[in-house]
Amino acid sequence: MDVYLNRTLELGQKIPYGASDFKLDVSHHTYYVGNPGRSGASFPVRLKAAVYCGETEVINLVAEVQPHTKAQAMGYLFKYEAGVAADEPDRILAYMGSNPAAAPVGELTFTAVGAYLMDQDAQVAYEHQRRGIATAMYQQAEALTGKPFLSRAGDVLTVDGAAFWGSPDRPFGVDALYSQPRRLLWINLADLLAAPLRELPRIVFDADRFTRSATGQRCIEMANNGAGPRVGLQEARIRGLVARGSEGRVESFVNDPHAPPKLMRSVLCSEQPPTLALSNPRGLPDPSITPPLALLNEEAREEVLHFIGRHLHALADLNALEVLHPLIRALSRQRQVHHERGDPDAIELAFEVRRVQSISVMTDMLEKEAEFRASRM
Repeated sequence: MDVYLNRTLELGQKIPYGASDFKLDVSHHTYYVGNPGRSGASFPVRLKAAVYCGETEVINLVAEVQPHTKAQAMGYLFKYEAGVAADEPDRILAYMGSNPAAAPVGELTFTAVGAYLMDQDAQVAYEHQRRGIATAMYQQAEALTGKPFLSRAGDVLTVDGAAFWGSPDRPFGVDALYSQPRRLLWINLADLLAAPLRELPRIVFDADRFTRSATGQRCIEMANNGAGPRVGLQEARIRGLVARGSEGRVESFVNDPHAPPKLMRSVLCSEQPPTLALSNPRGLPDPSITPPLALLNEEAREEVLHFIGRHLHALADLNALEVLHPLIRALSRQRQVHHERGDPDAIELAFEVRRVQSISVMTDMLEKEAEFRASRM
């Protein structure tokens, strides 16, 4: 039986059908997926497991949506109480600490109406407000029942209620991807981000360096000689640059302040030198360009390097998954010819080797930059 690494991740709360033959330790890091319906918004997922399924001959990586909130990180715990009578609502109770005898500091009452949940009342003690407790209670209710809340945005609510439901980053309700995984049932490995969208470095190119580069000079020559000026200038536009000159001739390029930002998603360490994989403002991969780090301006370069330092292991895992995919597919084709059984241990070993290589490359990048800065002091 042959196995290969599936390119897509199942976005949901359950592991694929049947008992798994083995589990592959992919990563302990929480990744993020951009919300295409809300610019700048993203939601966390965890790579749950890699499961070998004998029926499909595929290793499925399961991306589990994470209901974890800042309230849980601050030590708040949540308890679900189902209504006893038919007309009694269910409740989510919030507690500070693990003392079961303590009084709850928050309470959410809700009922199920068909495939959805309807909230009746949500209360949080005044001294515990502004800590994400209400948001956490809604998320816990959705995670435990498997049903989403119907959005209250646009209803006649209190000022606080309207702000609560009108938040663009609200991680619950029918218009949020937490509660509608069917809208993105399958996501590509390339969609995974090492951090929330708002934390990703903005990529700004060094306009002077691009002008002097071979690509920049070729763009200028094509634009001025009439040999496809649109094609020549497109190379600059995808980098957020615009042409400058006089008398209808292009002389140089400058940064366009109105260009939509490109975000650094990951590092492709299989290249020499390593190149950056970019995302658009909505977190979707931008395959139009994978620039080397050296082409960024000094401020963007510094921001990218700090980001790599903070999320080195997560970026290394993403790189290992991306590079491992074609390798496993090649092994798959070879084994089909020779009728050999696939070895899950070989896949785990290949992943670990690629992870170590990626960490080594990124660590080397950080060390070289530190040496360069020390030499300028």
